[in-house]
Amino acid sequence: MTRQAPPRIDPRRLLDLLAISRHGTFSSAAEALGVSQPGLSQSISVLEHGLGVRVLERGRHGARLTEIGESLAYHANALEGLLDRARRDTEMRKAGKAGPLVVGVSPLTAVSLVPSALQELLREGPHIAVSVVEGLDDALLSMLRARELDIVVSRLRHRAGDLRTAVLRSSGWAVVMRTDNPLAIRKSLSLAELTEAQWIFPSRGSTFRYQLEMMFATAGASWPEDIIESNSILALKAIVMKTGYISIMSPDLVEVERAAGYLKTLPLDDLTELQPIGYTLRGTEAPSPVTARFVEILKATAAA
Repeated sequence: MTRQAPPRIDPRRLLDLLAISRHGTFSSAAEALGVSQPGLSQSISVLEHGLGVRVLERGRHGARLTEIGESLAYHANALEGLLDRARRDTEMRKAGKAGPLVVGVSPLTAVSLVPSALQELLREGPHIAVSVVEGLDDALLSMLRARELDIVVSRLRHRAGDLRTAVLRSSGWAVVMRTDNPLAIRKSLSLAELTEAQWIFPSRGSTFRYQLEMMFATAGASWPEDIIESNSILALKAIVMKTGYISIMSPDLVEVERAAGYLKTLPLDDLTELQPIGYTLRGTEAPSPVTARFVEILKATAAA
């Protein structure tokens, strides 16, 4: 006896559910979608009947997603992103362009590796539409899962089952300070000597910040109390140059400022092994041709 396949979920029902989850009520969601409230309610009823489970809890103050509804809304959000990308891809192809390629970057990769790779990619195909999004690692990976990004280039912290990663190169770090800082005459420093220092560090949510916290803990040093947080490399470098604050970062990020005599980098005796720079893709699907070519150029750029 042939086993009957389970019924397919109508994508329109998922998008209806997503609208309700965002707006909180059937009436607000119906208005945003440009449909009637009874029609939207019927759509959700059909979805629930087909699945044999409730996806919404209805009440006087609105509609709340059930646990299964939350899961479906997650997939609906990815579906919405995929449809939007399909629309933009069609529009660009009509205009004679290729792509799009949307790259998520951390501050370190935004400064050196990714710009060099994009230069080569655009030399090969000047009509490729490219967007670069800089952000914290956790946020970038969420955007990748939602198909708002094609690839993330950053430090690699962990591997999730739905994502696949590959190492591009390693990257060091050092203490960064003004050249007139009294410590600048030293050849190296330890965290124990910097307990009273004023620090500026990346914001929480970045792989680099996570590694800094682990480094302090491994060295038995207390996390600094006098600290400024910023995820902007430009702001971070400017504050170090204008104040007595110090930081820890890759020497690559301050190469220009070091050459100009504004900043000094010193090795850190407490150095622990850094997570390498690499790229992350969705593990459940093949990358687009443009993304695949960008990966090849990234590998060649990192090797060079």
